[in-house]
Amino acid sequence: MNGKKWLRVGLCLAGCALGAWLFCLLLPALGPFLIGALAAWAVEKPVRLLTGRSRLPRWASSFVCVLALYVLLGGALFLLVWTVARELGGFARELPALAQSLAAPLSRLEQRLLALSRRLPDGIGSGLREGLKSFFKSGALWGTKLYEWLFARASDFLKKLPDVLFFSFTSILASFMSSAELPAIRAWALHRLPEARRQRARAALARLRGTFGGWLLAQLKLMGVTFCILTVGFLLLRTDYPLLFGLVVTLVDALPVFGTGTVLIPWAIVSFLRGNGSLAVGLLVVYAAAALTRQALEPRLVGRQFGLPALVTLMALYVGYRFLGILGMIVFPLAAVLLKQLLSAAAIDFS
Repeated sequence: MNGKKWLRVGLCLAGCALGAWLFCLLLPALGPFLIGALAAWAVEKPVRLLTGRSRLPRWASSFVCVLALYVLLGGALFLLVWTVARELGGFARELPALAQSLAAPLSRLEQRLLALSRRLPDGIGSGLREGLKSFFKSGALWGTKLYEWLFARASDFLKKLPDVLFFSFTSILASFMSSAELPAIRAWALHRLPEARRQRARAALARLRGTFGGWLLAQLKLMGVTFCILTVGFLLLRTDYPLLFGLVVTLVDALPVFGTGTVLIPWAIVSFLRGNGSLAVGLLVVYAAAALTRQALEPRLVGRQFGLPALVTLMALYVGYRFLGILGMIVFPLAAVLLKQLLSAAAIDFS
């Protein structure tokens, strides 16, 4: 590759980085319109079908289909939130008893660790003992800190509720408008491209739809399988609030870097300390079943064509976390996959 081609590649990568940075800055403002575009894309086939068969105008078909989409999503979300909130309320009421039941096992563990630290040399043992005492002293306040954290999160949500409602209203309105005007928007965008680039743009957009749709569908399938395994496992173990814990662990497992072991392994350790060895073993079995099933299904569902080099994945995870936190650890790797698909579709010409 000569100097000019290297320069084009460098400028392209710099432009992509600048675009990603601007996208992150504008994401809070563009969020409702991105949701509107996604909803319009999701209902495009039903809108075309309804318009063709019922002879309704485009705007009426868009209104019916988008309304049906949000009614279904809203109903499912309401049932989910209602069920989880009911189980979460019951779990919160049991937290004081749970913390009290852990006091005696933690005290015995502290005494054993302190006894072991006394066998070490004075310089190391004294520092270790101070650290152990500080750790268990702060651990005794975990229940209070948890209540304070939950209260703070609830207060923050109530403060942001007007913004959430305005964001939701704008997203729904943008969905109706985007669906009704989608053919005009598409024609306007394509009209400003030369004919030679239109075919390339159509191929790139088709490949992007396939990539994003395939990735999203694969992740939803993996989450569904993981949720079923966890919920059935919790039911067999007769744990309280199986639906709540199944949902929480599934969401944690869907995050990059994290996994089911992030929740299940500490839970098994706590159960063992409380003297419930059978529950601890059962949780480890559930963890093994969920982890092995995901490892077996993920290559088949996601496919190797969506993969990224390990270094690029690590870079996307870190940069995403620095920009957007946990959300960025999902958005940036996906953006890297989409960029890879754009390059492989020859949407950018380096010749």
